[in-house]
Amino acid sequence: MAGAVMSLVITCLIAGVLWFTLGSRFRFSEEGEQNDILNLAVYAGMILPVAFLFVYFVLDLK
Repeated sequence: MAGAVMSLVITCLIAGVLWFTLGSRFRFSEEGEQNDILNLAVYAGMILPVAFLFVYFVLDLK
């Protein structure tokens, strides 16, 4: 359980940093606020598998 929580925390932190540095690179919606949220979700979706593998294999939290 601790590994899953750690994976989500790492994902949220890295996705937020990516969104602040890269901004909204993808156009999913014409509305600006909705597009920002969707971009943040895409960044989190890309980071989640990597964070999961990092926590379970590098940090060995099971």
